[in-house]
This record gives sequence, structure tokens and C-alpha cells, in this order.
Amino acid sequence: MKAVALLAVWTAVACTTARGADSGPESSDDAASIRQRVDAYVAAYNRHDAAALAGCWAEDAVYLNRETGQPVEGRPAIREMFAGMFESGEASRLSVTIDSIRLVTPDVAIEDGTAEIVTADGGVVGSTYTAIHAKKNGEWFLNSVRETDAPGASAEPNELNQLAWLVGEWADEAEDATTRSRWQWAKNGHFLTNNFSVSVADRVELEGTQVVGWDPVARQIRSWVFDSEGGYAEGVWRRAGERWMVKTRSTLSDGSRASATSIYAPVDESAFTWSSIDRQIDGEPQADIQEISVHRQSTDASAEVLQELSSEGK
Repeated sequence: MKAVALLAVWTAVACTTARGADSGPESSDDAASIRQRVDAYVAAYNRHDAAALAGCWAEDAVYLNRETGQPVEGRPAIREMFAGMFESGEASRLSVTIDSIRLVTPDVAIEDGTAEIVTADGGVVGSTYTAIHAKKNGEWFLNSVRETDAPGASAEPNELNQLAWLVGEWADEAEDATTRSRWQWAKNGHFLTNNFSVSVADRVELEGTQVVGWDPVARQIRSWVFDSEGGYAEGVWRRAGERWMVKTRSTLSDGSRASATSIYAPVDESAFTWSSIDRQIDGEPQADIQEISVHRQSTDASAEVLQELSSEGK
């Protein structure tokens, strides 16, 4: 890969790190209805109202208990599970952040997000989740939910939490290449890691790893990238209003020195743009990269649950 193309990859790799768009259309009315249902769910949980909570689930809903790994099937069983939890004092307050809502059919939607439960003793339990919503008689109900522990999420104050929305799988498709990346927390939540690949004409041309962390000495967010061709880069992240500016200096595999500034600009909860300016290779100015859209990819769990729903005729 030529040096100019590789510099584009260096800067494009970072662009796969922002609030993701969905591959399917989102109906604003349906999304608003689902958000209202989620708000009602959280309110019922925080009142410890098992009956109201169960009412948010479909009659034939399935909840996969992340602690036992066993499914809880049907609204009555789900109500009993939460009633027992509330009576035992195991749960306190719930908060939810919705990352995306994707309408895959007129009657089925996938919601991805993160949840936190603050227990009575002040402990914090975090998780990521994928929820399948089904519309029945004009109303949206939870049909199934799968939770996983938030990888390495830390309850301690952490400047890197500003970038927590990066966690997930992403893809952007430029005219000549497709960049895919998977962001996750490293153990204890003090670093984010990004494993990425760049494909041209369905052939993987480049792979690599990016690590993002808080520098307590310089008091700034920094990143490091290493790719399969032997190139490496270091970047400094700075927030400017709603945008993130990342100034990067790179050493390409042929020994050339490069630099650029990447700009991430969220559009809304389901879209953002990325662009690159001030690009140079060995002091020679390079053309700016215009705005590129980046999209969150559906998780395997979402696909599996959706397939199950489809097979049942939902």
C-alpha cells in the first residue's frame, strides 16, 4: 500500500470511533415510542414495582439471566424473578443509556445500550445489553434481552469515560475501502482497545490495534496505533464542544513521517461524521479527507435473537 493511502488509513482508522448509525432505517415515531417504554421500564424498576416492570414485557418474552445463564420465559416468570429480587434487597436504582435503536421490520426493533445498577451499599454493577422489541396491537413490548458484563468498566472516576460510547463494532465504507473496528474496555477500564481491519475489494489489506488511555502526567487522552505493515502512530485527543480533535503523528512502514488532525462530529444518536485536515507526509501537504459517515454494526447477539424471532413468525 502506498504511503499516501496508508496515511489515509491511519486517520480513517480513528474515525471508526463515535456514536454509531444503524444499517437500517429508524422511524422517529417508533423510536420515540420505544424510548418512552424504556423510560417507563426504568421508572418501574426504581420504584421496585415488579408488576409494572413485567407489563413492559411481551407475554412470551425471554430474559437471559446473565448471572445464571438460564432463560426466564414468559411475563409471569419475569415478574416473579424481579419480585424476588426486590424483596431480597439485591437491587437499588437502575440507569440506562441507549446507544442505538434500529427498526429491522415494521414490528421488530433492536436496541443496544448500557445499564448501571447502584446497589444499596453503593456498589455499581455495569452491563451492556441487546434488547429485541416487538410491536403487538400497536404497542412496543420487550421480547427478549441479553446482558453481558461491561468489560473492565471501572466505578472509579476516569477521564476516559468520555469515550465510553466507542465500545462496540463499527464500519465505514469509503469509495475505495471499508474500515471495520471493534472497541472494548481493557481490564479495569483504564484503556480502550480497538482491533481494526481495512479491506479493498473484499480483500483485507491492513490490520492493526489501537490503544487509547488517559495520561495522568500530561493530563490528556492519548492513543497509540500499530499496524500489520510495521507502521505506528501516536495521537493526542482534545474535546472541542461536541467534537473530538485528534492530532496524530505517524511513522509509516517505509520510514516516512506523517501527521494529520482527525475531527469527529456527532450528528445525532445514530450518526456522526469524520474528516481529516492538516495532512502531511515528510512535510509535503496532502489533500484533506472530506466527511465520512460511520455506522454501528449489529452484534451477533442481536442477529441470533432476531433470527429466533423470525423463525417464530414475529
